[in-house]
Amino acid sequence: MNVESWITVEETPALAQAAREAIDARLALLSDTDRDAFWASIRKAYNTPYNDPVKKPAAPQPIEPAPVVELVLPEIELPVAAIASAALAAEIRAA
Repeated sequence: MNVESWITVEETPALAQAAREAIDARLALLSDTDRDAFWASIRKAYNTPYNDPVKKPAAPQPIEPAPVVELVLPEIELPVAAIASAALAAEIRAA
């Protein structure tokens, strides 16, 4: 695929030098730290691929077993008639 450009091969060095001078003039206004941060961002931009890297899935975390809970109910003596009566009442309410 051909790329159309209005810059000729002969013009490239002079235009690159003019661009470098313009950038250096603007960066001269910055502190050394800010200038380093600028160039670091430029290097990052040119060295970063267009697509985000494929992220590896996280390693599965071990599953801890749930603690054993022992349920202790008090012993209650109920007559058989009371148990039948409670079951019948629950049936009537459900109906």
